[in-house]
Amino acid sequence: MRAYTSPIRLFAFGLLGLLLIIASIDVMFAHWVSTEPENTDGVLTTRGHAQQRGDIVWGAVMLGTGTVLFGGALIELVRRKPQAVISAGGIALPMGKHGDDVTVPWSNIRNVRGDLMEDGFDGAMREQLVIEVLDPNGLPPEPHNAEWRGDELLVDAENWTKGVGEFAIAAQGALGHYRRVDEIKHMEAPSLTWQTSVATAGIGAEEQVAPGGEVEVDEAETGPTASDDGAAGDAQTHTPSNEMSGDDPSGDVLSGDAPEPPDPEEASP
Repeated sequence: MRAYTSPIRLFAFGLLGLLLIIASIDVMFAHWVSTEPENTDGVLTTRGHAQQRGDIVWGAVMLGTGTVLFGGALIELVRRKPQAVISAGGIALPMGKHGDDVTVPWSNIRNVRGDLMEDGFDGAMREQLVIEVLDPNGLPPEPHNAEWRGDELLVDAENWTKGVGEFAIAAQGALGHYRRVDEIKHMEAPSLTWQTSVATAGIGAEEQVAPGGEVEVDEAETGPTASDDGAAGDAQTHTPSNEMSGDDPSGDVLSGDAPEPPDPEEASP
């Protein structure tokens, strides 16, 4: 946001300067409205010479004042230099030694508000932009178009194109945004840790999945499973038949080697 000097005020000053220039020409030379010095048949008297010298002095003063007012108003109307600017870095004000812009950074601003204060010169109430700073060092001790009151910078906001209240609200919003962004920049990211456990078929309750993905097994509590018992029973009951004792007659019968009965004819005498 930018606040400029009101163009109506500048136009009024320019018009006043122009009138003073015309009046100075009338007083010194033309005498369209002003009274001519005393003379007799076009010859100035002693009093007329004194009046003429006075007219020249007053005309020169009026001419110089009118030229300054008219020229200054014309330059301001053409150049239109802002009187206050809300930027990303802070509030820029033309309060330098020669009217140069000086930025009051957001990091050095405590608060911004608009106020109505009495002018110390004529007693009139004038709008003021009040900037409360944390440290006045580094800022102009005698600011242009402003003054210090402790750690408060009072900026003359009379006849701004933006009302001082509207400008102060916008500055407060920008100050709040700067503080939130600065807080986020200096915020430390929280550390997050988590642990995952998975129960699957064939894994006992003592087996847990560690955070790194490795399986931890409590070997001390792990015993033989049902499948192991079944394998041991099969090894004991299934004995091969070729390992049986050869003296067992039942083994011959089973193996097909039993002796044949004697022939009757061979047995008779």
